[in-house]
Amino acid sequence: MTRTWLRPLVAALGALALVPMPGCSSPAGPPTSSCTRQTVFSGDPHVPASTQVVQTFSTPRTGRLVVTVDWVSTESIIRVVLAQAPCGPDQFKVNGCNVITDQVPPPKPLTESTTWLGPGDYDLLLQNFTSVDETVSAKVILSSAGCETP
Repeated sequence: MTRTWLRPLVAALGALALVPMPGCSSPAGPPTSSCTRQTVFSGDPHVPASTQVVQTFSTPRTGRLVVTVDWVSTESIIRVVLAQAPCGPDQFKVNGCNVITDQVPPPKPLTESTTWLGPGDYDLLLQNFTSVDETVSAKVILSSAGCETP
């Protein structure tokens, strides 16, 4: 015995699923904002052999920081630490800093992107692990919410 009453029910349900319902639409998503980028630090500090140099900078608003650091010699090892200020070499040695990123090469150059950070003061610690003085190129860019995630 076949169930003939089932076929019309399945066909009716299939037709209902394909008919657009009034009042239903796809969500538009969150409003988008424009992308702004601002260089909050740019410098070419000299980092003597076997030492650490601290560069302090401020951010005026909440955003994502993109830190890029390069140096001359491919043989040099430069450690790059981004921390909330104040964070000097002595504090860093005893784990007394709020470290946001900590990078050691390879690769060269080093590039790191943070999560959202509030406005405030930050320290960029550049540590030279080699026995040769090094010149470093450092840049920190603050990106707004409308920018693509790096």
